[in-house]
Amino acid sequence: MTEYTVTARPRAELTTPGAADEAIYWLRDVLGTVAPRDPHTRRLGERRHRLELLAECLDRDTFLIVTSWLGSEAVPALTSKRAYADDLRLWATVARELGGHERLFIGAITPDVVETWTKIQKAQGKAPRSINRRLSVLTSLAEYAKWKTKDHTVTSPVTKHDRVRIDPHDETTATPILEVPELQAVVNAADTARQALVVTLIYTLAGRVTECCTAELNDLKSHNGQRLLDLRRKGNKGRVWTLPDRLAALIDVTATDHTNRPVLVDDSDKPMDRHAVDRLLTRLGKQAGVLPGRDLTPHVLRASKLTHMHDAGVPVEEIQEYADHSVIETTLGYIRRRDAGARKATHAEAAVAVYDHLVERFVGHTGAP
Repeated sequence: MTEYTVTARPRAELTTPGAADEAIYWLRDVLGTVAPRDPHTRRLGERRHRLELLAECLDRDTFLIVTSWLGSEAVPALTSKRAYADDLRLWATVARELGGHERLFIGAITPDVVETWTKIQKAQGKAPRSINRRLSVLTSLAEYAKWKTKDHTVTSPVTKHDRVRIDPHDETTATPILEVPELQAVVNAADTARQALVVTLIYTLAGRVTECCTAELNDLKSHNGQRLLDLRRKGNKGRVWTLPDRLAALIDVTATDHTNRPVLVDDSDKPMDRHAVDRLLTRLGKQAGVLPGRDLTPHVLRASKLTHMHDAGVPVEEIQEYADHSVIETTLGYIRRRDAGARKATHAEAAVAVYDHLVERFVGHTGAP
């Protein structure tokens, strides 16, 4: 890291020697590492700490604000901290290419730059949700910088006119759902117990991939004959899960030694991060023949479990609690899609009754061409 990343004091009242260093190293570990992709060759580079990459592309004052922002409860979720850090590196590239700035600073991204960048993203066919998420990073940082510096001239370069309209009923970008036989086919496609555990753990807990990847064997406990798992969920919320006997047995089979390690490791004993899980699920999904034309992702497993709970008649409040959704509207999103699909199928079948006897001469009595 550059010199100021470890010597600058995040708060003026910190006078204990080494306190600032300890804080910055904590944030470095929280943000983790990433393999930056070359924007021209698209090749992945060596893995580096996100904080070091930010130190190289932000100016001093902005770096201090960003470390304060990412380390605060303004960005509570671990996944959000890392995603925001990655998005800021993207905005640093935009500031350099469209604004001519060597480093990103508060104010480097102007409304004109935002307008141009948004048009480029649309032209490249980027997903509206991805565009809006990256715009939200600029707004969130500007609001925090305004509060932190008490400089009321700091404003977000993003306006309501820059955000891409998202159709809430658009199902083409919605997370697909695996039906029960399809989920079973994915588990059956696993070659080893460790591969099967990835699928079954995420599905059973309706877990987010980073939550499951950070779970360790030491987080497993036994109480009154039951196996429990301490899991840190989004927002660093601690949750204790009672594991089904079959899932606990699968974990035991994959734990070949008694040392502490992550619960999810690959067949080479390497801890699995979200990228490794994505690669495995993509392969298993293709082998199982599910979701043609789309990749099987961890979120598909999570969404499938919540949808299967709805199919089984579980009250929406229980599904919300199980998913750990902070607002019930998020949970309802899964259920409404399921219910809407069932209604469409019913209405379409009713339409067939109108013309069924008339097209029978073309398709035959069984409906096959």
